Amino acid sequence: MIKKVIKLQVWFIYFMLLLLYMLANVGKTEEIILSATQDTSIIIRPKDQMNHQLKNYSAGGEPSLACSEIGSVFFVVFDTFETFEKLKILDPQQIVSVEISLYCLQSESKKSQQIIARRVLLPWKEGKQKFSSAEKNDLTFNSCLHRSLTWNKPPAQAMLKGINGDRPSDYNGSEDIAHRIDALTKVKGLEKRYIWKGDFITSAFRFWLINPDYNYGHLFAFRDGSKTVKFASKEHPNPKFHPTLKILYRKN
Repeated sequence: MIKKVIKLQVWFIYFMLLLLYMLANVGKTEEIILSATQDTSIIIRPKDQMNHQLKNYSAGGEPSLACSEIGSVFFVVFDTFETFEKLKILDPQQIVSVEISLYCLQSESKKSQQIIARRVLLPWKEGKQKFSSAEKNDLTFNSCLHRSLTWNKPPAQAMLKGINGDRPSDYNGSEDIAHRIDALTKVKGLEKRYIWKGDFITSAFRFWLINPDYNYGHLFAFRDGSKTVKFASKEHPNPKFHPTLKILYRKN
């Protein structure tokens, strides 16, 4: 009888400890930082310099990513598919917050300049070097996949109100980028990191968790700026400057 009581007490203590462990881990968050898998710029030049040949040069392979007052833009993609599988992030609500971080190499303006991020709605492929002739499927001024898929409005400008990249139907090829701005950051000063974050950036990666085939990343462009700004790309010789993605998530 005493042995049975002892066994019951042992099992009771075991279940209580298990319950306490589970309660202690409910809502527990972890953090992971990823590097960019694709990034590149489309460099816009004055109209008298943008001949047909230049518009079909490959974009990519440079150590910097540029925004300019005459329309240069850049793209960054973080492929999260394998990471989400490895960490068993299966439910979008497990993703608590997401931040995109870029290291500024050049910013000559004395005033703050606003740089926005919009979701890209067409697939694109980073080229090898921006001053070499584009090969098949390279990103160019005219096309996201050279000789295969042109921008609706070069270079990646077509957007329609209400098309924000929240639904699979938004990625039907009719628009280049989302209408809504996912995040905005004011840049002033160089040699430091700037962060793009918020509910819409987080919701983008929640959407791409369920729809990984539509993760074409974000396009970064000036909303308000008069001087070229350059950030380090994943090709920069110093890996400490590379674009990063920080994900705060809950364990499954």
